[in-house]
Amino acid sequence: MYKQLHDVSADLNSLREQGIQHGKYIGWDFNALPLTIKEGSTTYIGASPASGKTELWFEFLINLSCQYGWRHIVYSPETGTPEEIFAELCYKFIGKPYIKSQGREMNITERTKAEYFIGEHFIIVDPVDADLTIDMFYSLCDSIERDLGKKFHTTTIDPWNELTESYEPNDLGREDKYLSRILGLVRKNARKTNRHNCIINHVRDQAPVTKDGKTYYPMPTARDFAGGQVWFRKGMTVLMIWRPPYGMVGDDGKMFEDNEVHIRVAKAKPKGTAKVGIYKMFLDLERYQYYMHGHMESRVYGNRKTYSYQHEITEGLVTANLSNIGRSLNEGFKMIEDKDMPF
Repeated sequence: MYKQLHDVSADLNSLREQGIQHGKYIGWDFNALPLTIKEGSTTYIGASPASGKTELWFEFLINLSCQYGWRHIVYSPETGTPEEIFAELCYKFIGKPYIKSQGREMNITERTKAEYFIGEHFIIVDPVDADLTIDMFYSLCDSIERDLGKKFHTTTIDPWNELTESYEPNDLGREDKYLSRILGLVRKNARKTNRHNCIINHVRDQAPVTKDGKTYYPMPTARDFAGGQVWFRKGMTVLMIWRPPYGMVGDDGKMFEDNEVHIRVAKAKPKGTAKVGIYKMFLDLERYQYYMHGHMESRVYGNRKTYSYQHEITEGLVTANLSNIGRSLNEGFKMIEDKDMPF
């Protein structure tokens, strides 16, 4: 329960020699997007519906897999069924639709690569109609690691209100006390398992603002989480996602674009993992991948160049590994073109 200096002398010496370490880069240079993901920590993301918060987080997860081989456990029932989520991840990985439509879908080689990569790095939690509490979710993550004999580096709960609440007497029936206890559990679980636990949540109802003839919802603050500011107090890294009103001129004198997203890093802990501030990103509507503006407004996509296929990908090899997905992907469903897109 406590430590003296000599108990951590080796770690203390490493800190002295190496300095404070960033987390893992999410695809962009730290100077452009000072945000990293660290094992043993947490990220809480807040935004209004249709802001693109889930799509953005999926992008970060894919980039982490490409650069570091990280594996992820995702619970995101609002995004769709497991096959729909796998199809969306394949789309974001390749940059072409998985589903046959308008002649733009990925070819068989690209499909093979996408299914192999996503199948190796992602697990989708699907309790169907069963209740799932936070304790049950993390116990399931432990079971997945034991059953598959693999280390998973992140967990994602999206959105928070899909979990079943489990109040205890000490919570006194109060949401703030319940959240304080549960979010403390989320942080402790991350540290215990050395995983990064992410929770995506909606923001509370906001009052609309009218400016220059346009009515819109302002960028939420970290205290606008549904459930109150306990999210801000308990969070390590806290991100707020906002889609600015298209056509309005921002403080920098530039007109907001229709595919623009602002990331507010509202809290950055541990030290060195991120920098508080607001950063702009844009969604390529054809590739379904995010980019930032570089020199002369050039598009800078997330860095996936360090990823290489370690094995010769063949039809037989991919078919054998698809068992990790739990079911084969079918083409007979609709998702990407017919779903409510963030843009």
